[in-house]
Amino acid sequence: MNVWGWIVLYVVLFAGLQLLIYRFLRSDEDSPLLQSTPSGPEGRAPDDIRKESVLEEFSETSTADPSIRPCPHCGTENGAEYTFCRECVEPLGVW
Repeated sequence: MNVWGWIVLYVVLFAGLQLLIYRFLRSDEDSPLLQSTPSGPEGRAPDDIRKESVLEEFSETSTADPSIRPCPHCGTENGAEYTFCRECVEPLGVW
């Protein structure tokens, strides 16, 4: 078999493999994927009690050390040069 024959065979087999993987992952027989945000009663997001306590805990840190900016979403301590949280990738606040 010449070089062009091997190239065509490789491309056809590679495309077929990609199609099989796509069909396997998109199968309707699989259970539905879990939601990234758990829903509470009435289909809305549950109230996050932990978030309030984390915000209260880190609100004191922001006044004590200006080089640390706590994330308002998850409470992770970030450096002053960060615009987005290094843990949850949410904006840290007003720039």
